[in-house]
Amino acid sequence: MAVFQVQGRKITVQARSLAQIFSVAMLLKELLALATPRAASLFPMASQPVAQPGCFQMRRLNACSRSGSIRLAQQQQQGRGEAIILANATQLTLHLYDHCPYCTRVELVLGWKGLSYRRLVYGYADVDGPTALTGKKVLPVLEWTDPSGKDHRMGESQDIIELLDASHGQEHCIISPPGRKREDVRAWQKKLRKVMHKLARPRLLLMPIADFATKADKQYQMDKYIARGFDYDSALAQTNQLLPRVSQLLADFEILILGNGSLNNVGWTWDDLHTLPSLRVLTCVRGLVWPPRVRAYVTDAHFAAGV
Repeated sequence: MAVFQVQGRKITVQARSLAQIFSVAMLLKELLALATPRAASLFPMASQPVAQPGCFQMRRLNACSRSGSIRLAQQQQQGRGEAIILANATQLTLHLYDHCPYCTRVELVLGWKGLSYRRLVYGYADVDGPTALTGKKVLPVLEWTDPSGKDHRMGESQDIIELLDASHGQEHCIISPPGRKREDVRAWQKKLRKVMHKLARPRLLLMPIADFATKADKQYQMDKYIARGFDYDSALAQTNQLLPRVSQLLADFEILILGNGSLNNVGWTWDDLHTLPSLRVLTCVRGLVWPPRVRAYVTDAHFAAGV
């Protein structure tokens, strides 16, 4: 059984498998699209003049508490030579920051595969919480409990994604082919990284997400990047010059979308995982011009994952 929240109403659906639940979710999405206009952005509502709502809380079901029984196959952990067995895991928990691109990548794969999980978001100034997981303040961390009751943890987004994507065998692989990286996409990403942070970094602090819920969280992020030479006031002062440049990059990106809802016609690949988190962050910037196909690509990919 699955419960969907649609425009304030709960809809209960009887289903025998995750595949059936996903099919129902896609049908509800199409019906909703016919009845209502596409959301202007993907963030929760914010009243700041320089920022706008975006994708950080547009999630299916109850995003703060996802749990379920997940059957995963055996997979060799990349680079560590340690066999990890996730058969019949009774709990799956993702420890994350909502603004973190590496965390978003893992959430996209979890959602695209229809896996249920519990979601724990940390305040950015919380050093002890993440450090207790792996010995350092780095997220994401995937945690699960095996049938014997033993807890397991894995850090590094790429390791987590490769493990998840191999969990049901190659015939159910989501990120395929594993090593695909288009040079034209990488060149575009390089151009975007040069300018996007001056727009996104100050505005992320204004978003109503748990990462920056307190003044201490905001200050921790600011201190981190100020120490690296980032000037928040200067970045905001350059808004009028940066908006046209990033809007042009969004226009240039449109021709790179070769698939139906993905960058490549083989489906979602690492090209998508490297690109979507940056585009998600940019939805917090008011004044950008989004080509319809680029907006649809970002919105639909995140909607399909419940992110």
